[in-house]
Amino acid sequence: FDYIVDFASSSNCTKGVASVVGNALEALDTVASQALTRGDFDIVGRAFMTMSMLRSETANRGVWLRDETNLSKEGAMDNDDRKIEESMKESIAGLQTPELSVEAITSIASIRNSLLAPQNGFSNAGTTVEKCRDFLEKAASAMTERCVSGNAVARKHPPSLTRRTSPVPMGATVTASAPARIDLAGGWSDTPPISYEYGGAVACLAVLVDGKRPLRAQSRMVKGGSGIKLRTESRNLSDEALVSSAEVTIHSLGDMADFCNPMAECALLKCALIQLGLVPVDSISADDGSSIQPYLKAFCQTDMEDIGLEITSVSLLPTGSGMGSSSILGGCILAAIAKCVGINLSGMEDKPTEEVDINDSASLIYAVLMLEQLLTTGGGWQDNIGGLVGGLKLGSSDAHVLPLQTKVQRVKLPPSLIEELNQRLSLSFSGKPRLAKNILQNVLRRWAGRSSEITDTVGSLVNGASDAISCVKAGDLDGLGQVVNQYWQLKIAMAGVDSGVEPDFVHSLLNLLSSKGAIVGGTLCGAGGGGFLAMLASKGKTSRDIETIVENCVLNGDKLGLSSFSWHSCTVSEEGLVIDVVEP
Repeated sequence: FDYIVDFASSSNCTKGVASVVGNALEALDTVASQALTRGDFDIVGRAFMTMSMLRSETANRGVWLRDETNLSKEGAMDNDDRKIEESMKESIAGLQTPELSVEAITSIASIRNSLLAPQNGFSNAGTTVEKCRDFLEKAASAMTERCVSGNAVARKHPPSLTRRTSPVPMGATVTASAPARIDLAGGWSDTPPISYEYGGAVACLAVLVDGKRPLRAQSRMVKGGSGIKLRTESRNLSDEALVSSAEVTIHSLGDMADFCNPMAECALLKCALIQLGLVPVDSISADDGSSIQPYLKAFCQTDMEDIGLEITSVSLLPTGSGMGSSSILGGCILAAIAKCVGINLSGMEDKPTEEVDINDSASLIYAVLMLEQLLTTGGGWQDNIGGLVGGLKLGSSDAHVLPLQTKVQRVKLPPSLIEELNQRLSLSFSGKPRLAKNILQNVLRRWAGRSSEITDTVGSLVNGASDAISCVKAGDLDGLGQVVNQYWQLKIAMAGVDSGVEPDFVHSLLNLLSSKGAIVGGTLCGAGGGGFLAMLASKGKTSRDIETIVENCVLNGDKLGLSSFSWHSCTVSEEGLVIDVVEP
């Protein structure tokens, strides 16, 4: 790869460069086809990512598209913008079908060549490069989906439907709630494909924010209704006043069709219903007006014609919190619905055992992973583990084991250590939502390049998770702070210094507090770029001491731009997911 890129940047013969790049792409097609035949979907995905990087890197180094693709037109499609767009969607959908054949690789190559051909229907070379890169990355994502799930996600009725129990009484309200999570070390190593190509390990802590479990969902069956009423609510953390809401009523199969668009209203709720087996994905189309009622009756285990289902999700955390809210909320939604209609998912009752089994295809945490694949947001496993399982955990996944297998080990914390953590933990919202998707794209592209810097960084992330657990077991919170500090620097390295992962005002705050000896460690939660900032106060100091330093800085002119920070209590939650049923 490096040879081809260097050759492209140094050679004056564009025709020769085009030949080399074209041959490289054809070689990658062969690698992908052979890997697909063997069922090595991880290698297929890496081949797609390498194609994307090769196309982007050679374009950035001055390889002109027309020269490059004159040598690789065979198999290219007609250069019609609309046709190419339609074919791109069809080919990605083809990669998600249970019966996957080598022809799918041929289709990807044909579309790629069309995007690189002269007069490709797009306005300029930059647009073409971006289209081609995004298309190949979507193809790689489809392979990641298979590596996580073992096959296409929820294309048939999932195994959870075979484990039915009695539903709750008609009109009873099921509420599932969970704490947020703070990642202490190892984040990014849980993100596919890193988690199964290298192996991952994350140390994370379930926490209450301002004494509250900030994520919850409710579900109930109602007599005399019809359809499925979905509602999402965002509320203030302080007084729980409604900030915003969205409502959708499902009457037909077509009403479910936008489930895979993360920006669609109530998309997370729709994906939860699909994952739990309300209706197979393959039977959903936008123009299908078939009534949802027959499916709903079977789902709710009733013969009543006038049955309705109501589902509401509530988040008290601001958008882009970085505290795992989307994944944890997905777990709450799944648990509330499953309990309501009588689906038995293991892990719906958080038990304080050391080992947590989550790899059963009918487990709650596995269902959350599948839900995120349906939603097309991907993501790693640490978020749902962090909040759905209480206390301190070490999560891990082994390299080269497919489908993805994850283990969770809970760490028992003595009451005295919990009390010290509660005094020294400090949590502040930066006032800026984190932009995880853009940072995620950067990380996955950098990982695909496999530079020594990135592989070494991932190795340090994985080792850091075990170091964090060792420090806590030894009661060494100062040592934990040092691990957290190193973790934050590793996050920056993963995304790239210029990625925006560390806003200037966050950098200034951490430097200020460190210089005054107020903290021993700090990190933006999750991907970074904004959201909540978690810090560990120095021994003998508390979160209030940290707030006082910042307040004084703001009062004295706020030259560091710290006025946007808001402060919140943060305490260890030994309980993870909790389900309550209130009968009418």
